[in-house]
Amino acid sequence: MKLVIVESPNKVGKIKGFLGPDHRVAASFGHVRDLPSTGDLAVKFEGGKIIPAYVPIERSARHIKELRELAQKADEVLLATDPDREGEAIAWHVSRLLGERKYSRVVFRSITKAEVQKAMASARPLDQNLVDAQQARRVLDRVVGWVVSPTLRQVSKDARSAGRVQSVAVRLVAEREKEIGKHSVVDYFILSAKLEKHGAPPPFSAKLITWKNHPLGQRLRDPALAEKTVAWAKTVPWQVLSCDRRDSARHAPPPFTTATVQQAASVKLGLNPDATMKLLQSLFEDGRITYHRTDSVALSPEALADARQVIQKEFPPEYLPKAPVIHATKSANAQEAHEAIRPTHPQSGADALSGEGGRLYRLIWQRFISCQMAAGRDQITTIDVACAPGAWKDEKEGPVPMGIFQAKGKVVLFDGWRRLAGGDATEEARKKSDKDAEGDDDADAELPLLEPGDALTLLDIAALKRATKPPPRYTQASLIKKLEAEGIGRPSTYAAIMRVILERGYVKEDKRKLAATALGLSAVDFLIRHYSGNFIDLDYTARLESDLDRIARGEASWEKIVTDASFAVIQLARGAGLWYDPLAPRPPRPAKPG
Repeated sequence: MKLVIVESPNKVGKIKGFLGPDHRVAASFGHVRDLPSTGDLAVKFEGGKIIPAYVPIERSARHIKELRELAQKADEVLLATDPDREGEAIAWHVSRLLGERKYSRVVFRSITKAEVQKAMASARPLDQNLVDAQQARRVLDRVVGWVVSPTLRQVSKDARSAGRVQSVAVRLVAEREKEIGKHSVVDYFILSAKLEKHGAPPPFSAKLITWKNHPLGQRLRDPALAEKTVAWAKTVPWQVLSCDRRDSARHAPPPFTTATVQQAASVKLGLNPDATMKLLQSLFEDGRITYHRTDSVALSPEALADARQVIQKEFPPEYLPKAPVIHATKSANAQEAHEAIRPTHPQSGADALSGEGGRLYRLIWQRFISCQMAAGRDQITTIDVACAPGAWKDEKEGPVPMGIFQAKGKVVLFDGWRRLAGGDATEEARKKSDKDAEGDDDADAELPLLEPGDALTLLDIAALKRATKPPPRYTQASLIKKLEAEGIGRPSTYAAIMRVILERGYVKEDKRKLAATALGLSAVDFLIRHYSGNFIDLDYTARLESDLDRIARGEASWEKIVTDASFAVIQLARGAGLWYDPLAPRPPRPAKPG
């Protein structure tokens, strides 16, 4: 009998159905060992070695007992936990609890018959580098949480914890809150002119961008000047300075990673990251999608072929590119052996499921198919208009227009991938915000074909009052995007980070906007004051993430990296007034009266 051990009991029945009668499938029910949740640090640093004192997780006792009994009857034990570093570490912990014997590691990134059987045929030994990378992350998180948290309670008894990535996320929200508090509202005016060439409709709107050969960025600060300019502009000639038309390709965004699917699900479906991850887990365990904890946009040759088949069947020929579209992963530390998140059976269509899971599946399906469709093509037109040509004498350039107004328009020549997906959710949301801020309602309008020197008629001109706005508060989606861009944390941990900073009162959420609480602001100030140059700094945390990836690749010693980082934190904590030696057992707390 071959014993196959997976993490989730929800996978057991499906995987068992893919294997022969000589296989038994059982679940570990997630993690089986960890550092103890109470007591001392439970990590010893001796002679350059690190000795974590792992203990079995109490809730896993029954599952461990069952696995031991099954392992004793098995001729072979195959560890088929999830295909990432955490899954590799869980497999390693399971092997340590089941006793000395030969173990094989099985990795499949989707729960389909072909993928599972292929994985069984290509079992390998446990990858100790991946295990060590996860051990390094766990020990570092332990040291930061166990050592720094007591010092943070000097701020408030409600300051429950600090975390290696959690605290950086709070810092980002807190610093944005301070930027908003410092913002001073400044009124400004946008001069918008409605113009027309006689006999060449349609009329179009243009906005002032240059005054007396000085770029304004569409803004005039002086209200008197704005009104005076409006009155004056009605008395002077207008003519076309330049008219530029160019074709622009709009390429589809890449397939989803863990971080980008959380962002898109937030924007388009209104799901928070925690809810998204739970739905993704269910879709994966049901065999609907590939593994959902990934930072790679790579797609297998089989997946590319599947997408192209769907496009060929469902769309006219011009929507299928001549060759598959290959998207490059931007993350320097991405695990390229992984695939992006995609449907396992895209031929079944976007409407294969109902409910919240169905909506999320449809989003993944659309992103996957559209990323292999032909690029869209737009015609972009930019018209520069001279207000009072030659009326201003520039010292270097001579006579120039007193003002230059600009109009931009877009015409869709070929929708391409947008016929299916409609556009990238996060990008479209950003553009809408930009348009709202500048009153740019005509950016997608069709503009007339004009020639330099064409005389124009001014139909109307107005000074539109606007006010500067503070930087926007983060949403959970935009905070995840920022963490990913800074190289902080792993995509699989972002949902948990959002949940923790909200539950512990460092951040509050109102109408999906995140704001730092008074507790969060004071905690960040304390951490920066005492731990600057260490885990609370963005660049330090990002470098540490790179070191963890070097461990996973076998390029660095996890014990040296963790020892150096741990002792740096401990030294700073002692300087901050730590009330116990973190390398020794904690003294017992005084008994409560009564």
